[in-house]
Amino acid sequence: MTSAAVNRTVRELLELTAGYLDQKGVTSARLNAERLLADVLGLTRLELFCQHDRPVLAVEVARYRELVRRRAGGEPLQQILGETEFYGRPFKMEPGVFIPRPETERLVETCLKLLEPLRRGDRTPVAVEIGCGSGAIGVSLACELPRLQVHASDVNPAAVALMLRNARALGAGPRVHAIEGSRFDPLAASLRGQVDLLVSNPPYVRSADIAGLSVEVRDHDPVAALDGGPDGLKFYRAIASAMRDWLRPGGHVAVEIGDDQGVDVAAILAASGGLEVVVTQDYAGRDRVVTARVGEAEAADG
Repeated sequence: MTSAAVNRTVRELLELTAGYLDQKGVTSARLNAERLLADVLGLTRLELFCQHDRPVLAVEVARYRELVRRRAGGEPLQQILGETEFYGRPFKMEPGVFIPRPETERLVETCLKLLEPLRRGDRTPVAVEIGCGSGAIGVSLACELPRLQVHASDVNPAAVALMLRNARALGAGPRVHAIEGSRFDPLAASLRGQVDLLVSNPPYVRSADIAGLSVEVRDHDPVAALDGGPDGLKFYRAIASAMRDWLRPGGHVAVEIGDDQGVDVAAILAASGGLEVVVTQDYAGRDRVVTARVGEAEAADG
């Protein structure tokens, strides 16, 4: 976007910016242009649409140009805005914390179906999330299921703090517990054998593929949240080996996967005692979630 955009209307500025971002290889360039300008003007996108003929002041253009420059350079939109929408709710975002993807909503949907039999009953259902990031998964589950207790871990202290912040902002703070540490290590021993759902969107990119990722991902998502080891399956093996210790009989594990990992992850869970292993596709028809049950046939008790 050049200085020629100064003093243009909202409509003209959006058209100019969308073309510029498209040239820079930004996906959904028009949407990005709208979101950034709406943020600068303090408007919703709907309000922005209703003010297409509004002149944009020079000071607003200067601020907008800076945001557009950052986006064109590969900085994620969610990081620039400090917020993203996930499962119909606003989640605060911070640099250095993994940005949730829209396809991960499929994992949340799958988990809610698994937990539905526990919505009613005397016992408080318990979920454990390994690698919580911003809390998009665990907090969404807690918001959708008002009795659910969520215990989460992440090696990134910024992620742990952000999950707790998002949980408080969305009214689930008292039922969401996040602790810094690797995988199952920081979790209370009293949770062993008491967990109804073990959920994770673990790192699953092959180590050798990290360098070839887009700038937006490679330079802004933490490498620890991406690198799944030489074959991309390291964390699935760790989860599978621990699931029988943490899940109660009839409990479920649900993990997000890369779209070429369905067969391998299903085999890993089955080899560790997982029953009724199912691979679920996302809305683009790609393998996205693998689930399995541990122990007895009942999906619920109490």
